[in-house]
Amino acid sequence: MNEPRRPEPPPTGTPVPPAYFPYWVPPEEDEIDLLDLVAVLRRRWRRIALVTVLGTGLAVAYALLATPMYRAEAVIAPPQEKTQSGVSSALAAFGGFGAEIAGSLGISLGTTDANRLEAILKSHRLIARVVEKHDLLPVLFHDDWDPTANKWLVDDPEDVPNVWDAEELLEDIYQVKNDAKAGVLRVSFEWEDPEMAERMLRYFLDELAVVVQEDELKRIEANRRFAEEQLKKATDPVIVAKLQALLSEQVEKAMMAQNVEQFAYEAIDPPAVSDEKVKPKRALIGALGLTVSLFFGVFLAFFAEWIDNAKARAREKEAAG
Repeated sequence: MNEPRRPEPPPTGTPVPPAYFPYWVPPEEDEIDLLDLVAVLRRRWRRIALVTVLGTGLAVAYALLATPMYRAEAVIAPPQEKTQSGVSSALAAFGGFGAEIAGSLGISLGTTDANRLEAILKSHRLIARVVEKHDLLPVLFHDDWDPTANKWLVDDPEDVPNVWDAEELLEDIYQVKNDAKAGVLRVSFEWEDPEMAERMLRYFLDELAVVVQEDELKRIEANRRFAEEQLKKATDPVIVAKLQALLSEQVEKAMMAQNVEQFAYEAIDPPAVSDEKVKPKRALIGALGLTVSLFFGVFLAFFAEWIDNAKARAREKEAAG
């Protein structure tokens, strides 16, 4: 059979198109065939099955051997002031001007703030007070603590856990979520002992009440001193009467902070722990282990096939050369 001849260029003097090129046939390229992929899986199914079984077995073993965790949870809300005193009501009637006066003296006009409670619950100050007050370092780091000898099982004194280490550990097991839509805070604590999880959560909520009360009493005392100083300087009878009313307001708020129950927050749901484990989720871990190991086995099969083909092409080149 005669081979196709290369087209002859046009004779001299004939206009040539500017994009004239000789006839060219592209080389054949390798195409990915679905049947080839299936053939690879059939040839290497044993390796895929072995990887899948091993991966799933490791996932199931972890799910069975992992320490179960229980979650204690509470729902709290900022305290709602049901009534206002006479001074607060009078200041509220002045709108923005009254709010400015009340703000300068720290007088509440009935507003509440869940963000402040959230900030206190997450603060280093609160965590440090809880850990130190209840001596929680041996509890949180019980793997490094010898209860019989009452000492740490570490060689270097610098490795002894401290409050900062406790705060880092608590990031995963102590959660504060602000549900702005509902206007509540959901506080939870996870631990391997359900009773200890509930007890830990109560520690934080009890200390929250103490911190909020202390801060409020300090603020009231500062406002009281400010009102007394201004009262000594005032000469106008109207201003004197208002300052005396404001001073009475601070005394009233101090009494409420010391005696009223749920001053810091309102417990919508008190701390409680479910009898069901939250971790590990054994069914989910097993399913993920099966899926991940199967995909990994398929990947290894195609990778091994690619390596074998690369070696075969290298041998062919050496033989041809």
